[in-house]
Amino acid sequence: MTDTDAPTPRPDQDDVVGEPDFYLNLAGARIVATEALLEASENIADTIEARAMSCIYGDAGLGKTFSVLAALKEISADRVLLLQFRSRPTPRDIRQELFNELNLEGEPPSHPSEFDRLLKRTLARKPYVLVCDEAQQFSRECFEFVRHLWDTGNGKNRPAVLFVGGEEAYKTLYSEPALASRIYIWQEFAPMEMDEVQKNIPLFHPIWADASPELIEYVYDEGAGGTFRVWSKITYHVIEGMKRRGLEHVDETVARWALRRALPHRRGSRRQHQDAG
Repeated sequence: MTDTDAPTPRPDQDDVVGEPDFYLNLAGARIVATEALLEASENIADTIEARAMSCIYGDAGLGKTFSVLAALKEISADRVLLLQFRSRPTPRDIRQELFNELNLEGEPPSHPSEFDRLLKRTLARKPYVLVCDEAQQFSRECFEFVRHLWDTGNGKNRPAVLFVGGEEAYKTLYSEPALASRIYIWQEFAPMEMDEVQKNIPLFHPIWADASPELIEYVYDEGAGGTFRVWSKITYHVIEGMKRRGLEHVDETVARWALRRALPHRRGSRRQHQDAG
């Protein structure tokens, strides 16, 4: 296959960022402008403007991917290439996924060098944003491959790249000077502190809107902490518990029932441990 007969993107197939999904498709949940989401929005906008590579990392369940998709929905609604792998990919897997995401016609090239030329040529045609989600699954070779695609770009024709993943993504990138030196912005997601929970959870779902600060603190202490995914799961159970009991407002009894269902059995609560300490 030569450059003249290489596949080209279908003109009507630019991917558009969809609405980010709440965990368990929680009905009634709302996007909350947390400090982390606002910081991510700013960092992503700056990364796209600079056509740079950045890394957003942190523990599972903190809303990294959700925040990135929510920010991209506002900042850059199209030309986003979302790569998601649930097991460790190889550079070959990334090539194939990019081929699919770019909606290229025909058969993918059989030789890696030819495949890479096609991808680099295609990525240079539009200001794409490449989002590598679950980047903790990436090996050093995968990061190097994405870096290679990015390095061969030029100015505004270079794709912006967002690596989004767990601590392993950060460790792998940071341990390789050639990679670490190219990361434009590092952002670590951390669990919300108590004051953030008291501010954000009543905005997150209507059932918490009129809950007392003491009840929210109880749920926080008993295991929800500052992780949005855990709060989503507990909220889902609370709604079910309220339906079964015919309640209009969440109380400590239904919250305790939801916590028992949502969290693994524990010998002592966080509050007990804190009191003991």
